[in-house]
Amino acid sequence: MKSRDVWRALFFLLAIFITWQTLTPDPDNTKPSLAIAEWIAKLLFHSGEQSDKIAHFCAYAALGATAAMAQFSFMGKRSFIICILALYGVVLEGLQGLGGVRDPELADALANSLGALSAFPLAIHLSGIASKKVQP
Repeated sequence: MKSRDVWRALFFLLAIFITWQTLTPDPDNTKPSLAIAEWIAKLLFHSGEQSDKIAHFCAYAALGATAAMAQFSFMGKRSFIICILALYGVVLEGLQGLGGVRDPELADALANSLGALSAFPLAIHLSGIASKKVQP
């Protein structure tokens, strides 16, 4: 199995998990998973109030990084994947409001998009550096 295939499998598992977390009708069930995000928020902002935004950013950063490592492309361009992931985050956030239990937030959609937008190019850059070091 190629490394790219492992990254692709990881991407799809992560996308399924993020979709489930975003669309879970009972947000109280997801609160324990925010412990690390709360710690990061306290570290950065001296308050845990932004932990939800940190969680959104980190989830989509992980999704963007795995998409880059999986070498996904759309219409022959890898950069389109960034736009697709950012749009995916906005659409999922909008779908939250359809269940009547959770409310979509523009700030969450923005955090989703920024996470994907920041991690994808960084992962491409780092994977390029790593592949240059491996080759003699």
